[in-house]
Amino acid sequence: MKKILAVLLSLMLIGAASGCSSQKNESNAAADAANDTTAAQETSAAAPGATAAAADPALPKGMEETIQLHGFEGVIYATENGKPVASYAKGTLENGTEITLDSPLPIGSVSKQFCAAAILLLQEQGKLSVSDTLDKYFPDYAQGKSLTLHNLLSMRSGIPELTEESGSDVTMENTEAQNVAAIKKWVFSQPLTFEPDEMFAYCNVNYFLLADIVEQVSGQKYTDFLRGSFFTPLGMTHSGFIGELPDSPAWAQGNIYQQVDAQPGLTKGAGDIISNAADLTAWLNALSGSKVISAESYKAMTTDYSPETCYGYGLYLELEGGVGHYGAIQIYSAFDYVNTEKKTTLVALCNSIDPPMISGVAGDLLTDLMG
Repeated sequence: MKKILAVLLSLMLIGAASGCSSQKNESNAAADAANDTTAAQETSAAAPGATAAAADPALPKGMEETIQLHGFEGVIYATENGKPVASYAKGTLENGTEITLDSPLPIGSVSKQFCAAAILLLQEQGKLSVSDTLDKYFPDYAQGKSLTLHNLLSMRSGIPELTEESGSDVTMENTEAQNVAAIKKWVFSQPLTFEPDEMFAYCNVNYFLLADIVEQVSGQKYTDFLRGSFFTPLGMTHSGFIGELPDSPAWAQGNIYQQVDAQPGLTKGAGDIISNAADLTAWLNALSGSKVISAESYKAMTTDYSPETCYGYGLYLELEGGVGHYGAIQIYSAFDYVNTEKKTTLVALCNSIDPPMISGVAGDLLTDLMG
């Protein structure tokens, strides 16, 4: 159970991202994050599935100082109008391999926006509605009649987080199906911590349940649905899932993620994706450009349902005029951002800083880029 808690604490990233501020005042977000989970080469990531190419664009003024200040090692990649404007890759992976812009790394809760998009895509297909109550999908859940998919997506459900003290029977030895059943059994036995839609409370279990609903409605494994609906059409060839590493580690440059030893199924929907800068940039452009979900669905994702926190569906809002998300799982940290008005994207992936501090680093980098 201690391993469960370790994963969850790193996965429960950025519980409240310093309100709606877009300035360099990320200390509150960093504190909240404690409750969670190359030789530089230019990447033409505006094209889906792109890989590293030749020369580096110079880092914008201030970014180098921010990198040095935080001791950042990992990947930073930014584009404007589809062209690279910032490119940085430095450090060493856990197997001793040099980090490059192509290196795939765990992205933690940045994964949640993929889960939200999957739900909205299924809604577009007429297979579900965000106004559906949970008893439709979980008949044994006593609280299900009062909860909607919207409550889960917007982190306004009141569902408690799974912790070491939960008494769950989730283990490394279990199959994914056994762990999923154990988690649902515990969650469904608990009272809500507040009335649905009463307030915002960041909780990974919300997205764990949403991923289960994706499977029920689509008739596919969650990983297969995301790959078929998003990864493959967008050419995201450097993206996969933590649960795949034990059986097929080759795509992720060898079995280098030994410290991501999450119990099977534990991170599903909430923090299970591994990706790289090019793939995430392709995703951000497609998501915001109505290539994977409709403009109406993207508007639903970027509507502020919690003004005190500025959270939509799997995205934080009002970040220097754009939207994005922070991620952290064990030693890994991530951040992605898109500003449709300025046609700018930013991706940061890291394995060298304390994961709860990713909000501060990302905030500084974003201010440097957009300032």
